[in-house]
Amino acid sequence: MTLVATACRRWLARKELRQLCLETYEKKFDEWNHAFFYRNKVTGEISWPKPKAMGVFEIPAKDEWKLLRDAHNFPYYFNPHSLEMRWTPPANGEMCSGIVNHTWWREYPIRSGQCPNFACKLKDDGMRYCNEC
Repeated sequence: MTLVATACRRWLARKELRQLCLETYEKKFDEWNHAFFYRNKVTGEISWPKPKAMGVFEIPAKDEWKLLRDAHNFPYYFNPHSLEMRWTPPANGEMCSGIVNHTWWREYPIRSGQCPNFACKLKDDGMRYCNEC
């Protein structure tokens, strides 16, 4: 009887520890290194490896789209939560209204078109733009 009780207590303790980790840590995606890291919400400490207390369980990432660039500087979009990648902007994303030169096409004359960045500010003309436009 004590063997079963001990195993049950260990299982419950691990479950409680995982729940504490879910409340304490958040999983973020680093656009520069194209890798996940873990941030302690309380102390602000950052670490690349997952907290050992999580074991094989995973901390879910935030459901958001990130603009990344491939080896040829071509823009693409990545969702860290669903691990979905796409070349076209997401339908639910607020895109920049600016027009920029598409230098990643590597052809002459240089194409111009819609800025691939997400919008972050509203200008006087009622359109949304990124910090670069």
